[in-house]
Amino acid sequence: MGGGNKMTILAAGTYIHGDLFSDDLMIIEGGVEGNVVGNRVIVKSQGWVHGELTCKSLSIELGGVVNGMVRVSSTQNLLGAMHLTQLPPEDDQRALPAAEFSEE
Repeated sequence: MGGGNKMTILAAGTYIHGDLFSDDLMIIEGGVEGNVVGNRVIVKSQGWVHGELTCKSLSIELGGVVNGMVRVSSTQNLLGAMHLTQLPPEDDQRALPAAEFSEE
């Protein structure tokens, strides 16, 4: 199953309000207000991210901005990280109960 390299480009002048996921190369030339999860992420000089950024490889060019928690790890589980960034539905405003353990 060799599919070659895939690339996601968020072009300059493009703004996204939401979470992004890519298991290949992601080049950010525009802006993201949300969480970004990717294998390799390059934030170009005019690019910006306001949110959590999780990846295996990160490059930020001079002028590029990342405002939020950054996790870079070669052993990062990207699918697991994607699920961690998802929020509960907006209509579900109740508090989630703590996990309960019982010894039976």
